Amino acid sequence: MKHADIFLETERLALRKLKLEDLDLFVDLDSDPEVMRYLTGGKPQSREHYEKRIPELLKYISENPGLGLWPTYLKETNEFIGWYILKHLPDGGEVEIGFRIKKKFWGKGYSTEAGLALLKHGFETVGLNRIAAIVRPDNLASQAVIKKIGLKEEGTGTFYGIHCLYFGLKKA
Repeated sequence: MKHADIFLETERLALRKLKLEDLDLFVDLDSDPEVMRYLTGGKPQSREHYEKRIPELLKYISENPGLGLWPTYLKETNEFIGWYILKHLPDGGEVEIGFRIKKKFWGKGYSTEAGLALLKHGFETVGLNRIAAIVRPDNLASQAVIKKIGLKEEGTGTFYGIHCLYFGLKKA
């Protein structure tokens, strides 16, 4: 990975800028029913979905400096582990933090590490006053990460057509 492509680094991770060429990485990530369990009931996202979605995300990123979706790699091996995101919720209001990573990387603290770095980026660099997260009630692992990085449960709502718990964190 070229240094110019790196957006943000943590101790173990490199988050890089999104590219059109990320299509195959995302299709592969979403082909795992366990990864997609809480998002689509285990159904993979289609290649066509990402052929449309990546250009939409690139446009969003160009219009919202500091926000976006970042493919993420282990610095030690340069292996793609998944992605992390800071973007507006579908209603256009608050900015949400989110992540999707390959199953073999679950439980290793990567989402906590990247999440803390993205919260710092959102508050200090982007100037956000608040960051939200949405998680399905049965997705206990993601709830644990969201709580570990400091967000507090504030209620429920329907986002992306899914009933979710709603978490938030105000800038300190």
